[in-house]
Amino acid sequence: MKLRNAVLDPAELKKSENSLLDLWASSMEGFVRDGIVDYDLYCGAPIRLLFVLKEVNGKSVTDLRKILRDGNRKQTWNVVARWVEGIFNLEKDFSWDELNQNDDERRKKMLKYICAVNMKKTSGKDISDNSAVFESAVNNREMLKKQIELYRPDFVICCGTDYAYTKVMETKPQWKSTKHGIWYYTEPSGTVVVAFSHPEARVKECMLHYSLMDAIRDIMENN
Repeated sequence: MKLRNAVLDPAELKKSENSLLDLWASSMEGFVRDGIVDYDLYCGAPIRLLFVLKEVNGKSVTDLRKILRDGNRKQTWNVVARWVEGIFNLEKDFSWDELNQNDDERRKKMLKYICAVNMKKTSGKDISDNSAVFESAVNNREMLKKQIELYRPDFVICCGTDYAYTKVMETKPQWKSTKHGIWYYTEPSGTVVVAFSHPEARVKECMLHYSLMDAIRDIMENN
């Protein structure tokens, strides 16, 4: 697979993202900002990764980017940080013993490379109401699409959000399956969209991890 490798200017991207989020926040009470954690690292990443999630959990959160930049939240993000490290090192077959340690250090390092976008821009409960997430995504389709189009990622990892994502992006995807059953499609831009589970899905974290690594390897080798 040839990576998209779109040219991005960190300063311009930061300006565009913040301008869009400022406008959006002015019309939505309880708005939670999200997006790129570190503009220089995202733009220079070996593989640009956009994770599309549902919503934040916690009414005190106003900017997900800052939380991820500080690396202070274990819930959800230990798993994502492992995914990022694995995707950046696909040639290496990490043992679970290697991955199931040094979580604090890994979060503070690896999460700075990503972009994270929630389909619903206000906080939710411990267990997301999928209908509320979808309704919010559809109602805010125009702004969400504008936000996502800023980032020009190589991969979009939909974390239980693939249906909402395709509705927001107004695409009619030609879905394919990896050898082991993970669904994905390629957008006209060259970005690959992967339909995957939420990091907190009720599945062993090791099973989630190796399933995603297997899928990304398959896509990279066969496209």
